[in-house]
Amino acid sequence: MPVKGKERWEDWFDAGEKLLWQGAPKSGIIHWLRNIFFSLFGLPFLTVGLFTAASGVGHLASMTVGDLAFGVFLAAFSVPFIGAGGAMVFGPWIADHYVPRRTKYALTNKAGYVATRYWTRSMDVFPIRAETRIELTEHRSGASTVNFHFEETRDSDGDQTTVKKGFSDIEDGATVYRLIRDIQAEKGAGPQ
Repeated sequence: MPVKGKERWEDWFDAGEKLLWQGAPKSGIIHWLRNIFFSLFGLPFLTVGLFTAASGVGHLASMTVGDLAFGVFLAAFSVPFIGAGGAMVFGPWIADHYVPRRTKYALTNKAGYVATRYWTRSMDVFPIRAETRIELTEHRSGASTVNFHFEETRDSDGDQTTVKKGFSDIEDGATVYRLIRDIQAEKGAGPQ
């Protein structure tokens, strides 16, 4: 991932590629409604998990073999509920805090780059072609998402799922959308 003084975007570009825009997701909590929904949905799981764990610890305090075994069972049974509930309650808020620090975007005259750095580094490159479908979504928070890569998959039941990729939660989405449309115009795209 490009970092000041160490790596530049240009280190990843092909010959003739030039940087048109670079950015990152907007920092701060921008998905309030989504985060509140997930927190409320996960709260019962977390509550049941904690209650079950507390009951298990209470049984562990007993000295009978039956109570010890039941206490271990309850404590083990509570782990998935605590994990899932905790992830739903706290995960979206933590993600809104860390994703902008760990994700960088770049747009060139040929492709869109998405660089992430969590446990490992990754660089996704999505070519911009004349026929590339683009989608601009403006959020109430003032941020925008520009998607320009769509993966269509079918599950075993034949249901189709679309995974969208691009620049999420950026401040200048309309500008980036316009830049991509200009790239397409140079490559001979018709109106979308």
